[in-house]
Amino acid sequence: MRSRRAVLGPGLAGLFLLSGCLGVVPFRPRAYDEAVRVEAVDVAFTRDGSGALTLKLQVGNPSSDAATLTRVDFDLRVDGRRVATGEQVMGVPLDGKGQVPLEVYFPLAVARGGGRPEPGSHVVRVEGGVVLRFGGSERRAPFRDMRSLDLAWVPGGESSPAQ
Repeated sequence: MRSRRAVLGPGLAGLFLLSGCLGVVPFRPRAYDEAVRVEAVDVAFTRDGSGALTLKLQVGNPSSDAATLTRVDFDLRVDGRRVATGEQVMGVPLDGKGQVPLEVYFPLAVARGGGRPEPGSHVVRVEGGVVLRFGGSERRAPFRDMRSLDLAWVPGGESSPAQ
């Protein structure tokens, strides 16, 4: 009986300590890895060096604590070449255990003259994260998506292998 108390006592004390930290999801260590789903990706580039990335995300709060969605960051690769990275700051409230659809538009700028007309299907990979703020602490929920998209113009750039 005494050995059970010796094991359960510190374990329960640790659980109570964790419950005081905002944004903690006990017993689900991968909760934030599964909190964001990429619903749609749209990418367009023009010959003048401009472009746009539109992401439609479904963001869930795995914690029972209310949060604020503070920013979204991304890394965009086309055919294995890094094309753009960026971040957008926002302030979207998200209830505990709630979900919110999120559409994010990123204007893109790529090097002029670095592109080439290559109409057809290209492998587009986007990785990033959504940051949820719980009081004074933040948790990042990552996302990743890869799909084949028809692009009329593809920016050039330094080739780097997709990981």
